[in-house]
Amino acid sequence: METAMFKIEGLSCSCDGSIVEKRVKKLRGVESFALNTFTNQLKVSFDPSAVTTSDIQTSVEKAGVKAVLAQSS
Repeated sequence: METAMFKIEGLSCSCDGSIVEKRVKKLRGVESFALNTFTNQLKVSFDPSAVTTSDIQTSVEKAGVKAVLAQSS
């Protein structure tokens, strides 16, 4: 299991956050995630053999906001 932190840019309200959460939740290989709408940070724990950080970024960006990888371990 790996964990990645993303800085989310373009969140204008909590409803945008729920759209991001729905998209991330649908990804196969995502174990858990937490979106903090106050700091605009998304923390995702995932199986790297099933999903990549690029897959997560693409999924978030389909929600209409930008995801910038801040940290991965």
